Amino acid sequence: MSEFTPNFDINRPMDSVRVLCGLFYIPHVIGKITGYAGTVAFFAKAGFQPPAFFVVLAMVMEAVCAVGLILGIGTKYLGVVSAGLMAVAAYAIVATRGLGWFWAGGGIEYLALWGFMSLVIAADAWKREPGLFGYFARPAHA
Repeated sequence: MSEFTPNFDINRPMDSVRVLCGLFYIPHVIGKITGYAGTVAFFAKAGFQPPAFFVVLAMVMEAVCAVGLILGIGTKYLGVVSAGLMAVAAYAIVATRGLGWFWAGGGIEYLALWGFMSLVIAADAWKREPGLFGYFARPAHA
């Protein structure tokens, strides 16, 4: 009999946090698509060269994180990737606007929380599925 870990359990609050963190990516991807020229200009100002490449890379990585976190696929890896994306985003904000904390004033508060929660999600997933490949790497008798 094979083991199965459900992708969403209403009794596990961390699953709700994971889905919410994934859902937060959707408006970010849409914003990059609808405001593409402005996003490219922002990435250029932040020092990402070539900026158009990095905008597309960011959109792809954010879309992958959205799908993976929402559906619970590769969570222990995508939580770390998500935290990395938030670190890069925080760097870009600091590089273009200076160091500020409060999100409403253009600071990194929101990104820091999102990145931290992404690491918590990854840690929870690693705890539930230890090892590089989780349950696929376990012996049949374990």
